[in-house]
Amino acid sequence: MLSQLLERAGSSGCLAMLVFAHPDDEAIALGARLHRFDSPLLVHITDGAPRNLDDSTAHGFRSLADYRRQREEELNCALKLAGLEATKRIRLGIPDQEATLCLSQLTRDIRRLLLRHRPEVVFTHPYEGGHPDHDACTFAVHRAVAAVEAAGRKPPAIVEADFYHSGPNGMATGCFLPHSDHTEEICLSLSDDERRRRQALLACFSSQQDILHCFPPDRECFRIAPRYDFHRPPHRTPVFYDQHPWGMTSARFCELAREADALDREMSPA
Repeated sequence: MLSQLLERAGSSGCLAMLVFAHPDDEAIALGARLHRFDSPLLVHITDGAPRNLDDSTAHGFRSLADYRRQREEELNCALKLAGLEATKRIRLGIPDQEATLCLSQLTRDIRRLLLRHRPEVVFTHPYEGGHPDHDACTFAVHRAVAAVEAAGRKPPAIVEADFYHSGPNGMATGCFLPHSDHTEEICLSLSDDERRRRQALLACFSSQQDILHCFPPDRECFRIAPRYDFHRPPHRTPVFYDQHPWGMTSARFCELAREADALDREMSPA
């Protein structure tokens, strides 16, 4: 099923919706095959620029606006290289590192997009405690897809790409965090041409090279999304972002997920 989805996702007869947290996540996830997609719907939930200015100043920018503009220009470069400069893009505009504070609204926004565009497949992040915005994106996609199914519509398949999580030696990349709900998984070894395509797209994101060099250049992994319990951390704490000053902890994320689910139950018709 997964291999067929990956092949169909690039065809004109299958609308693929790419829902990622930050500009550059689509290149990390799909850099070698992004050029194969025919008019995907690309959704970024954040602007890639934290409001606390730490990232802006660390990357040599004088203002938040300058850094945000740079992130946008980098994405434009990558999409042009992939032949997708005219693809439909939706920016939900949440400041970087703040998506966890908007779980209910984010879920409603993605549900609205699913109902309007009716994609066959959604590519997104796994729930693995790598970055709080990634986990927020995963939560919203899963809850929105469930709401579409509850409304009697055919839900899209959720396909995850591998990103990063806490490992024995720090940040683990190039693999999924194991999950008890075993689902189909594929790791694709890239040809020389695919490696060049992937690296060319990643090179567009000049402000992010300090982290992008951590991702393997020779493979891309995908998995049918398992069922997640967002009320618990994805693994024994600390998760990766528990160890970084990104304004969120795994315990707080799970609390916010429970609050969002409770709010959804209150708003749902009996």
